[in-house]
Amino acid sequence: MDADALTALLAGRLAAIVPAGFHVQARDGMLWYSADQGRFPGQQGDYRTGQAGTYVRDNLGAHGDANADAVTRVAARALDELQDYVSEATHDPWPGTHAQPRPYARIRDALLHLGYGDPDAPVLACAPIPLAALNRPG
Repeated sequence: MDADALTALLAGRLAAIVPAGFHVQARDGMLWYSADQGRFPGQQGDYRTGQAGTYVRDNLGAHGDANADAVTRVAARALDELQDYVSEATHDPWPGTHAQPRPYARIRDALLHLGYGDPDAPVLACAPIPLAALNRPG
């Protein structure tokens, strides 16, 4: 599995689902989460949300080979950390209304499915990522 390809594809999928004013970028094997300055109260209520990130490249290889289990583990972690960032910045349980739905990442039919809530009836889902797009060039 190509960690940089996974990072770039996750950034695109996550950027497509975050609320307006939030941003997701891939840089140096990481996903970086940020928000428009002064738009959201932030964790301390001072309208400074800062940045947060998820180590994709490092986490993908942390437990040996970068296999399908590692991909789902890293993707679920990215969803969880993005959810925390958005919820702390807005003081709302994103993407839920009363509580934060649990993030999920699973592989089915050679596709990586990502979202929040029940995988069979998600609250919010990303466009699936074909596993073939994650293969290292031969």
